[in-house]
Amino acid sequence: MQPWQDPTIEETRKKYKQFAQEHLEGDWKQRDDNLEFSAERWRKCAEFGAFGLSMKKAYGGQGFSYSHTIAALEGLCEGCHDTGFFFAMASQISGTQLTLQALASEQLKQKYLPDLISGKHLSSLGFSEMEAGSDIYSIETTATKADGGFILNGSKAFITNSLDATCCLVFAKTADNRSPFDFTAFMVDLDWDGVSHGEPFEKSTLRTCSLGRIDFKDVFVPDEHIVGGVGGGLNVIKVSIGWERILLMGVCIGPMARVLPETIQRTKDRQQFGRPIGKFQQMSSKIADMVMRYKVSRKVIYDLAGQLSSDDSMGNHLEDVAIAKLYVTENYIQFMLDATQIWGGRGVCKEFSIQQDMRDSLSSTIWAGTSETLRNTIAKLSGTG
Repeated sequence: MQPWQDPTIEETRKKYKQFAQEHLEGDWKQRDDNLEFSAERWRKCAEFGAFGLSMKKAYGGQGFSYSHTIAALEGLCEGCHDTGFFFAMASQISGTQLTLQALASEQLKQKYLPDLISGKHLSSLGFSEMEAGSDIYSIETTATKADGGFILNGSKAFITNSLDATCCLVFAKTADNRSPFDFTAFMVDLDWDGVSHGEPFEKSTLRTCSLGRIDFKDVFVPDEHIVGGVGGGLNVIKVSIGWERILLMGVCIGPMARVLPETIQRTKDRQQFGRPIGKFQQMSSKIADMVMRYKVSRKVIYDLAGQLSSDDSMGNHLEDVAIAKLYVTENYIQFMLDATQIWGGRGVCKEFSIQQDMRDSLSSTIWAGTSETLRNTIAKLSGTG
């Protein structure tokens, strides 16, 4: 039996789909218009257990496989149109929670994980800067050794959850030799002295989670807040982004699961030239492609999650993760392009949901590694790059 055929995983998907329909959908159009993050819905998700599915019981989690978290995200996105909100959730679980669980000291795990799982804390991942993304060596944020810790200076940009987060996993230079050991990861509380938030970016996609800048000016970070050891930042970011690439794909297949039956029904309902548009080969071919893109993407991600459930070493799966993220996200965008074409004029009008689903898909080939970077990674790991 393949992981995506596991009946308990399907139960999780259905459970979270129903929860989203009943408790999260609401005024999703208004939230998208207003770039509104819903703290109330975040608490509801925490109370329902969404943040603890694949976390260890010692920290307040439920100890399920990673496939259950993907199933929950798929179900949430299928049951509610607020994809940006679920992107924020997936970003915390993957970028911070699973990274801390894998690499942080027991002290840091006990300090942060129970509160992240319960919804008391909300985290962000401080990696990208205005001129630093795929190239880690372009990072300009520095951490200088001081008595009992480090002094952090710099600015992080394009940070998901920037305005709403209470803590951040921050990556900074602790040396300047263009070496893999130049970087260190720090867990930082965002109410510490010297931390400030810049104005958020008004983006066209995933509008209900904030994206902005966090500035650090002479911020003292105690030694015990280092994650993965001094100089271990590159390994930490590989784990963090690896988990992002996997879990965030649940935020791709969920909207596809919701849009597919809606679009099939549209091809039956809309009449042109005296018959349903689904009877025209151009339209039926697009539907066939959409079905293929959704079903294959779903199998790809659940199969990969099943492998990771039996082997927690992200380093053993870098190529498979890159391939899966590249395949799923590019097919996600093409899926939404086909749906938009089928919906015609309604596909680009704000009165209908397809335009939001189209917008929300567009950033998927950018976050957690661009398609171009992923192709470079795959080529390098194959021995040809």
